[in-house]
Amino acid sequence: MMEIRVYVGPHRTASKHLASVLYNNAELLDADDTVFHSSAHNTLRHINSALKAITTGGDKTDVIDQMMHSLTYGRDVKRLLLVNPNIVGNVSRPFGKELFYPRTSGLVHQLQSLFGGHQLQFFASTRNPATFIPSCYTQNLLAANFSSYSDFLSEVKLTSLKWSLFLQRLQGKQNDIGLTVWRFEDYPYIWRDVAQVFSGIQNSQQLRGSSDRINSSLTLEGAQLLNKHMEEHPPRTREYFESTRQTFLKKFPSSANQIVGPDWPPELVQELIHNYEDDWYYIERMDGVETVQPRRFG
Repeated sequence: MMEIRVYVGPHRTASKHLASVLYNNAELLDADDTVFHSSAHNTLRHINSALKAITTGGDKTDVIDQMMHSLTYGRDVKRLLLVNPNIVGNVSRPFGKELFYPRTSGLVHQLQSLFGGHQLQFFASTRNPATFIPSCYTQNLLAANFSSYSDFLSEVKLTSLKWSLFLQRLQGKQNDIGLTVWRFEDYPYIWRDVAQVFSGIQNSQQLRGSSDRINSSLTLEGAQLLNKHMEEHPPRTREYFESTRQTFLKKFPSSANQIVGPDWPPELVQELIHNYEDDWYYIERMDGVETVQPRRFG
């Protein structure tokens, strides 16, 4: 039975950094009989193609065998690693009215139907909503998906969003799917531990990489100004947009945990932070959930 380990994100929680660490340590993974399917786009394409083929009457066994052959590059391995936040949703709308990634339960059921013959495990991160939500908005603008910040937040009840509810839906109804989680805020200090736990490599010090430029992006203020600029000067070419994009990134760079910009009353920010802290207290005590946290010495 193969171990299939899926890091589902969410978005803007250093999934690209984790993927780059795994890619740069391919030889180490190979020696441990582990395959990292490095193309996030192809991962989702193979999964969606398999689901569609089964739905339209294809032989389930044959379809799954073909999908697994593609994901493992035709190799017989003990462990397959997949990294793709788009498995559970889209960065353009990472929340419903009161839930992060509301389609999670249905998607988990679909993954179980595809990988049920193997040992399926999920890995996820959480992030303070006060930085996660602005970061997702800015990412949309940087991908040329323009909208106002108020439209992006339309109908969502911010103070109801809890990562614990997202994690419960990842676990499945019977809590029968292994789940490991960590905080994005800790990731720059524990990235080796995260990569080790996810990959199964025994010695984290063997992993090559660094914590440089994790989730560097655009401030919320910069994103709103970029949206206004594009409304007033609609991009006629891809080159014009890319040039403008780079200008704004240089002028309004953000750090991973920065909370700045308009439309964020201090009272709301504090409530989101307190809710996040309370939610993590609960997550640490959830049945069937393992956490990766900074090591404490002394």
